Amino acid sequence: MITYKPLGEILQDAGLVTDSQIKVALFDQKNYQDLRVGEILAMRGWIEQTTADFFGEQWLDFVNQQQKHPLGYYLKQAGLLTEEDIKLILCEQKKIALRFGSTAVMKGLLKQQTIDFFLKSLFPQANSFNSSIETSKPKERQTDDLITKDDITYWATLSARHLLRA
Repeated sequence: MITYKPLGEILQDAGLVTDSQIKVALFDQKNYQDLRVGEILAMRGWIEQTTADFFGEQWLDFVNQQQKHPLGYYLKQAGLLTEEDIKLILCEQKKIALRFGSTAVMKGLLKQQTIDFFLKSLFPQANSFNSSIETSKPKERQTDDLITKDDITYWATLSARHLLRA
């Protein structure tokens, strides 16, 4: 069972805010004591208010629930993906045969750190699979086979890295 953690620490672990942003929000809170840290982060445009509310009010309940939903459900509840984003990811996922989170990263919708945080926190029993996009180059082939899953993963990684730099 996961216990309480400050909102700023959770958001940093999820890769949604930086240490500097938390420090600024905590400084602001000294002047505006009626505002919560999540509200300050949202007012500054660093996260959505929906995201602050999700992690401040619902996160621990979801983490400690035995019955789990699909990853996209939590990302939508957190305000990190829209219904349209989820449909796009599911459609693309069928074409390229990657996991939901890897596809979201490849499409530039989320950071890998955010996906890893959700998977580690919500699905700790699923440690047997690697949530990260594979980064090894596909093996050389002797024949002109069709493109393999390893090829797709390799090129998706390059594409995702390019998108994250942009």
